[in-house]
Amino acid sequence: MELVLDLAPVLAARERIAPHVRRTPVISWSPPGGERVHLKLEQLQVGGSFKARGAFNALLTSPAGSLSRGVVTASGGNHGLGVACAARALGAPATIFLPEKAPASTERRLVGLGSRVIRGGVAWDDAWARAVERARATGALLVHPFDDPAVVAGQGTIGLELVEQVPDLDLVVVAIGGGGLVAGVASVIKALRPGARVVGVEPVGAPSMRESVAAGRVVRLASVKTIAGTLAPLAPSQLTLDLTAASVEEVVLVEDADMLSAMRLLWDELRILVEPAGAAALAALVSGKAPLRGARSPVVLVCGANLDEELAAPVIRGGP
Repeated sequence: MELVLDLAPVLAARERIAPHVRRTPVISWSPPGGERVHLKLEQLQVGGSFKARGAFNALLTSPAGSLSRGVVTASGGNHGLGVACAARALGAPATIFLPEKAPASTERRLVGLGSRVIRGGVAWDDAWARAVERARATGALLVHPFDDPAVVAGQGTIGLELVEQVPDLDLVVVAIGGGGLVAGVASVIKALRPGARVVGVEPVGAPSMRESVAAGRVVRLASVKTIAGTLAPLAPSQLTLDLTAASVEEVVLVEDADMLSAMRLLWDELRILVEPAGAAALAALVSGKAPLRGARSPVVLVCGANLDEELAAPVIRGGP
């Protein structure tokens, strides 16, 4: 619960990662027929998503000399890109394990950033098991995408920016994968704006955090099915579950169709092209799954732009 009660790790992370990441902008926008919202454009972050914040913080707080042995992780895409960017910037070799279904475009980008890519397993969890084995065998630094206080603190720096950019915020809507993003952001928001409401968003086909919060324990799903591959681990961690349960009022679910509609809305109205996960928070708001309930200054976190090339064309042309 440290991040709920103590901002020190997040404040230290902001100073530590500042030379390497971007302070992303916030814009105000009124969707057709809807109320004005603030969009935090984290898809403009280094690597195309918020993940670079946590990755840089994890690498920069690693034990002395550990980076010389390399960095290992597993990712559905965004975390791997964040780690690849951080590793390249800090001069460390990186190996990224990808599940078989990860887009080919993600692999190309990882290789372009200088990382070694190894594919294996159906889900992220399978790739992670192989990453753990590799780290044990080589002594490389193993970077978990969400079950790591340093990663959560790095993601929490978004919350610090938000309270400065939107001082009167009273609702923040955040997508949930493994929970590192929502845990970090919600902890900061609740510490600095305790009256604000934080709502998490998961795909209908991957509701691991919602089920875990309801059960009061980590629930591992038997399977996941969603177009938002970066929001589809089989389970959160105890760390992210505890922080989410303490700071998030509600976790709502959106259909894949809701995310596609929100992606098209962002493109049609603002010429912002994002991945399904990047549109999940907006999808929850415009579909009514995350109602405003009187909020006057709502914030939607647009968290990633790493869109599979196969989805890009249908979104742009507005077809199925």
